[in-house]
Amino acid sequence: MTLSSRWLVCLVAALGWGAAGAADKPASLKFCHEDVDVYPWVLKDRAGLNIAHLKAVEQKLGVKIETQPLPWKRCQEDLREGKVDGIFAASFKTERLEIGVYPMAGDKPDSARAMMYDGYSLYRIKGANAQWDGKKLTVSGSVGAQPGYSIVDQLKQLGAKVDEGAKTADDNLKKLIAGRVDAVALQTLEGDNAISTTPEFASKVEKVTPPLVDKPFFLMLSKQFVAKYGDFSKDVWKALADVRESPDYKAKMSAFK
Repeated sequence: MTLSSRWLVCLVAALGWGAAGAADKPASLKFCHEDVDVYPWVLKDRAGLNIAHLKAVEQKLGVKIETQPLPWKRCQEDLREGKVDGIFAASFKTERLEIGVYPMAGDKPDSARAMMYDGYSLYRIKGANAQWDGKKLTVSGSVGAQPGYSIVDQLKQLGAKVDEGAKTADDNLKKLIAGRVDAVALQTLEGDNAISTTPEFASKVEKVTPPLVDKPFFLMLSKQFVAKYGDFSKDVWKALADVRESPDYKAKMSAFK
């Protein structure tokens, strides 16, 4: 092989290595989240904890993260089509494995790499008969819930008729006060905040204990993204967990109002 031929082989190899290296890490990330307030995680008037979390992840990974608010069902469809790299924050539903990828430990979602932990609770008019004892749900009418949320399936499995007509926690609570639903199922921190900050809710609504469920919520990545950036996908989920457990982020959570 001549010297020029060897140089050409080395050049091609170098170019190939550079292309492969570039594919190991994207220039930026685009994540979708629901376009309504979910206290304390995502808020329209200020940065919620999810956004603060991702800002720290962005610095840790050295990759710009763009967040896009859209209706939750649209986020999920865009994830399926690979129009976004990920969506947050999604609780685990088996059927969602068709649209994207959770961090997994065997055949189960890996809660150690969850983005955060929250849950759902039942809320009723003070003194009303709607009941939940941890196993049995007793309601005389329908239960309000936000469309596309995982609690909808659980409520149906418990035999409840579910009204998904109201998009926000506040609108569901207004329907409850108006007598249009017998109870509402909301993310616990969001529901508690709505009651504590709105006098009308505080005077008329109470939370039923125990919670309907406590669970981890995840950043789901698109199948297309994981296929292209398999190792980096693991880095993203690890960074999320590392930041979640960091003293700085825990301090932000404790101080958040």
